[in-house]
Amino acid sequence: MEKKINPHENHRARMRARVKLSSLDSLSEHEVLEYLLYPFIPRRDTNGIAHELIAKFGSLSAVLDSDCNALTAVKGMTENAALYLSSMSALARRYNSGKMGERPKLETREQILEYLKSFMTTLEEERIYAICVDSAGRLKQRCELGKGDSDDCKLRVKELVMLCQNSQTRYVYLAHNHPSGDASPSREDIEFTKWAVAALEIMEVLLIDHIIIAKNGHYSFLQDGRLDEYRKSYRRFVDDAGKRRHE
Repeated sequence: MEKKINPHENHRARMRARVKLSSLDSLSEHEVLEYLLYPFIPRRDTNGIAHELIAKFGSLSAVLDSDCNALTAVKGMTENAALYLSSMSALARRYNSGKMGERPKLETREQILEYLKSFMTTLEEERIYAICVDSAGRLKQRCELGKGDSDDCKLRVKELVMLCQNSQTRYVYLAHNHPSGDASPSREDIEFTKWAVAALEIMEVLLIDHIIIAKNGHYSFLQDGRLDEYRKSYRRFVDDAGKRRHE
């Protein structure tokens, strides 16, 4: 009797050969998951599990951003496999930060965006940072000013002022993430930026930009013209106040 051909025979070997030849870039999203699961689910078809993961979470990135408990709820997933996949986003952040070095140069828009995305795109809660740079654009210090979507902008501005005083910086970026995926500034974001501009103008510190990072893109207060608008508005206020005092 003629032996039936098994279309899945040596499937893993063929997949590994593809990766060796053309890297993970040659694989679709579900194939990447299928491949990553090989060491942790050695005797089962991981193709079906990969499809189930994509169907439940929507994308490869969403799967890797999910926690271990949510992943183990998918049929066929083992705890070790779920732990491995849920660690990938943190590993990516460590890799990207390490690749850029401890004091990367942040002179251009592309450089600052690459730096911010290296540690902000996979954050699961909103965080706001002050990025202090020297006159050559090289990173001096990164400081977290707060977590969550608190609207207490005055408290965060106070922390920003103290940071600039202690570090004696004259150039600073503000950056925060929107886990929702929408990079559009909220009312609180706008209010905070206005207060920050005023406070830093008094200190003669240049706020280079305030950038919002989201999975679906980014938003720049500088690029949108709002940062210059707020600066001019503050200076007009100071000039008008000075004129009134001399009347």
